[in-house]
Amino acid sequence: MTRIKKTKMKHLTSTIILMTGLLLFALATIPETLFSQEKEEGRAVWLHGSLFEDDEKEATQDLEELLGKYSEIGIYTIFCYYTMMYQHNREWDFLEVLLEKAHKKGIKVHSNFCPGGGVKLEGEIKEHPEWLIRGKKGEIYTNLNLANPGAREYIKGQIKEALKYDIDGIHLDYIRFQINQGFSYDKATCEAFKKVSGYSPFDGKFDSGSMIWCEWLKWNAEQVTSLVREIKEILDESGKDVLLGVDVFADGAAAKILIGQDWKLWAKEGIVDIICPMQYTNNADMFRRSVKEALKVTKGKCLLYPGIACHSSHNTNTPEGVVQEVIIAREEGADGVTFFSGTSLTDEFMDKLKLSVFK
Repeated sequence: MTRIKKTKMKHLTSTIILMTGLLLFALATIPETLFSQEKEEGRAVWLHGSLFEDDEKEATQDLEELLGKYSEIGIYTIFCYYTMMYQHNREWDFLEVLLEKAHKKGIKVHSNFCPGGGVKLEGEIKEHPEWLIRGKKGEIYTNLNLANPGAREYIKGQIKEALKYDIDGIHLDYIRFQINQGFSYDKATCEAFKKVSGYSPFDGKFDSGSMIWCEWLKWNAEQVTSLVREIKEILDESGKDVLLGVDVFADGAAAKILIGQDWKLWAKEGIVDIICPMQYTNNADMFRRSVKEALKVTKGKCLLYPGIACHSSHNTNTPEGVVQEVIIAREEGADGVTFFSGTSLTDEFMDKLKLSVFK
């Protein structure tokens, strides 16, 4: 081999070594997500504290058994209702026990509240009937008026009380008015609207042809949004690593008009960390379209955990149907899934999940 050829070979070898080194360096520094769509998948379940017995020993045993089943299929987040002492009236602290047992298994607990849901006429609420929704004819509904300052302070007080525990999140269900525009027409609320708009909701017709009515719809949605903002501020100011999640109606546009739930804006503003649209259907195509639409809003803003119902007031699913919806949520790029609910997510459903998508 001539000296020139030897020199060229040395240069070629050096170039190959250099290029190989650069390639290996690039491969090592490129995020793994560019090569794999796999990521930590959120798996959550809505659980009712009322599912357990009042006896502490019996309830604890049942709770440990259920948490074990959740752990086996990778459900590591619980959105739990009726966790606070005043909500379940047990003589022992259910939330304290839940946190202890769940955290031992690496399961996170989010305490669930229902600001616009039905309430019992007792305690502070009984002393403040002005906090309740009043219909157009003055009839009283046992739901808190989310536009009422006193009711809002009461709700925020509940959140602050929950933050005294080592919870991982606050979750808001019924963060809305009643269905079909169940706003409050009490004197104080109508006057508050009038200060902003110059009108009472009674000054126009109760339909979308009225400009006053349209402003009334917007104003009530703003009251819910401002409450979500204030709750988020409480969590941020607590200094704790606590997430804020919300359960919402699947169609964002309809939710804003019908129940004052402008969750698309909440995602845009970044005032919530997890959104769980209640996409309760057995129709796979409908479920897919709904997930796609939600992701257009939440992508890069907050986590999306589509709500999958085993059984709800809107559908009765099958284990195969639930598995299919988990697959769809993954295919569309959702951050996780949430199952409704702890009552209907039976062994039959969990076994099917374990043998298929949650291996």
